[in-house]
Amino acid sequence: MKKLLILLAIPLVTGCYSTKILKFSQKPDDIVKTETLKSFLTTSKNPKVVLRIPQTSFAVTETENKKAPKEDYDYLYNAIENQLLASGFVVRDRQLFNQIIGNDDNNIDYQKLKEKSDTDLIIELTKLDPKVLYETNKYYDKNDNEKVDKYRKRREYGASVEFKIVLINSNEFAGVYRFNFTPCVDGCVISKSAKDYAKEMKLLKKKGIQAYEGVERNVLEEFIGNATKKLVAEMRK
Repeated sequence: MKKLLILLAIPLVTGCYSTKILKFSQKPDDIVKTETLKSFLTTSKNPKVVLRIPQTSFAVTETENKKAPKEDYDYLYNAIENQLLASGFVVRDRQLFNQIIGNDDNNIDYQKLKEKSDTDLIIELTKLDPKVLYETNKYYDKNDNEKVDKYRKRREYGASVEFKIVLINSNEFAGVYRFNFTPCVDGCVISKSAKDYAKEMKLLKKKGIQAYEGVERNVLEEFIGNATKKLVAEMRK
């Protein structure tokens, strides 16, 4: 009986020392744009823009919305506006713009809206999803050989963000830009040695484990900043 238990334990122990790496293929971005926008930005080097945040930008179901408090994404909105500023755009105050369009007449008459808000472009955040689930039963060994795990699937969270651009002067829909954050594109180690695992557990115990669901805040903020930079580059192409 003892010999049987030892034989069964050997694969479990040695498995802890084999390196396993998780990889996902980068999900491509989805971009639809018009020549009108490119022409406008060619002549307007420092356009005046406003970032709009409708309620539908939150990718949650009605059930989830009732159970959980609304997520605070102000730090992401600030990251977007900071990147727009760094790219040479003049960024208008969101709250002031919303007050102006609160008037029905201004909401219909885009020429009047442009005059009152002194804004050229509306950059609307139409969707923000920090909980895009990626799943696979594949992994790679230390020599980058693809393997299949017969007994389990592994899941990681990615994210996506979508912007819609409107030219206020002509009330023209000028483009939709969807950017994706795919986790572990360059590889994430999912199997460590017993020694490294013990060190990690000790560190987590010391720091404490913070609860979260979806992409972690610092990773999400970096993704949103990079997505905004890509947005500006694509708008000007």
